[in-house]
Amino acid sequence: MPMVIATSFVHVRHWKVTTRLMEEDRYLPKKVVLIRLDKIGDFVSTLPMDEACRYLKISFKWVISEGLGFIAENAVPKREYKSLSAKKSWRSFWQLLAFLKAEKPALTVVFYAPWWASFACWWAGVPIRAGRKSQWHSFLFLNKTLRQSRSQSEMHEADYNWDLMRFALGYRWFKDFAQTPILELTAPASENLLKQWQLDSGDYVVVHAGMAGSALNWTEANYHILIEKLVAQSPVVFTGTAEDELWLAPLRKRWGNHPQVRWLQSKLSLLDLLSILKNAHGLVAPSTGVLHLAAALGTRAIGLYSPILAHHPTRWAPRGPQATALIPDVDCPAETICIGAACPKFYCMKFLSPNAVMLSLFK
Repeated sequence: MPMVIATSFVHVRHWKVTTRLMEEDRYLPKKVVLIRLDKIGDFVSTLPMDEACRYLKISFKWVISEGLGFIAENAVPKREYKSLSAKKSWRSFWQLLAFLKAEKPALTVVFYAPWWASFACWWAGVPIRAGRKSQWHSFLFLNKTLRQSRSQSEMHEADYNWDLMRFALGYRWFKDFAQTPILELTAPASENLLKQWQLDSGDYVVVHAGMAGSALNWTEANYHILIEKLVAQSPVVFTGTAEDELWLAPLRKRWGNHPQVRWLQSKLSLLDLLSILKNAHGLVAPSTGVLHLAAALGTRAIGLYSPILAHHPTRWAPRGPQATALIPDVDCPAETICIGAACPKFYCMKFLSPNAVMLSLFK
């Protein structure tokens, strides 16, 4: 019994010393778990944050949304991860709790997750639990928090994530590395895939017209004009899933059987999608995850963005060596949602010219 009491005392004392040193930025943890349970674009803007810390000799593992493992596995370098379903809260909570107890990280960084993820970090006894000071659970379960006004869209999402990462580990360790890292993705071999769809590498343009609807999309008329221009000089590949049907159905009526068009909606696996994007001359898409994948693959990625503050490319533009964000040249009065006919420039997305998209694709 005395041995047990003594051992417990040592563990508590070690925890207190570790906590104090990390708060003073004088201690670097050896094991860190990074948590982002979100969509593709948000995850792509978060995943590279660990790569800029590799020189610190820290072991990183990720907790990510179910279905996004293909990104972690095709990242350069490949990341280790645990995938969870944000929708199955209690099952995922217990899985996360077991994972944290097994890993025993000295630090968790919650970039974005439901309340139960912060709760699991607390229950697992993680010494330092970092994250954004925002919702109620950040005050209850996190003990190293940073206030960020992300709703003001003053920086890119990746810049917010990088600031949170440096804050969590300690700004002093990043004096010589101030630039926000950008994700690099690779794609599986694609020779047979391209042959299957009668495509040549670098000779086609991908149009991903679908989106979840959280931002404004381009107009159907402008998509038609763009495709008409594209098919005159190169094959066009349409990608998407059943969830994109609202946007793709009107385009399929006209272009679904065109000899220059490959209609690949719901015909590609996620790995096939990476290969198709990697070998394309370029991609045109609204603010959606596929746009960020193409940018990370190094493909020419042209994003069609809304001027609304919450949708603005200042925060959500794709980042990559050949990424471009286009936006209508209007003064938008809206902050979170379009005010519709009350705006004199409604529907402003029609002012984003197909000619401007073509110039960006073939400059």
